[in-house]
Amino acid sequence: MNERHELTYFTDRDLGHLFPRLLRDAGLKVERHDDHFGPRTSDDEWLPIVARHGWVAVTRDGRIRYSPMALQVLMESGARLFVVVGKLSSSESAELFLRWKGGIEDLAREHKRALIAKVRKDGVHEWLTHSQWSERRR
Repeated sequence: MNERHELTYFTDRDLGHLFPRLLRDAGLKVERHDDHFGPRTSDDEWLPIVARHGWVAVTRDGRIRYSPMALQVLMESGARLFVVVGKLSSSESAELFLRWKGGIEDLAREHKRALIAKVRKDGVHEWLTHSQWSERRR
């Protein structure tokens, strides 16, 4: 796609305060969970709002893929979610995310309907796309 507007990243509460600060320090536009939602706001509540804003969500919570309700909300809302995988500190997670920023942006721009992807030490990998999810539901 030729669309090259700057993406805004929404960091889930489980990433703490250091991760979003390090992304901001690197020049990324970042919205933090705690700046928009209370501490007990469920994934089912914040995912559609984040999607409506066009923000790209980032979390450590890979279990979201296995929650039928959260997965349905994510896919129906068109949210794009990147899961930082591995036992990493906040600074290591931010470093990993920034290392693969180009691949993250490419996937986020390519998948307008919905996406879950993993950010790992070896790169960015699609985990589940809207079309794959739709196929499974048939």
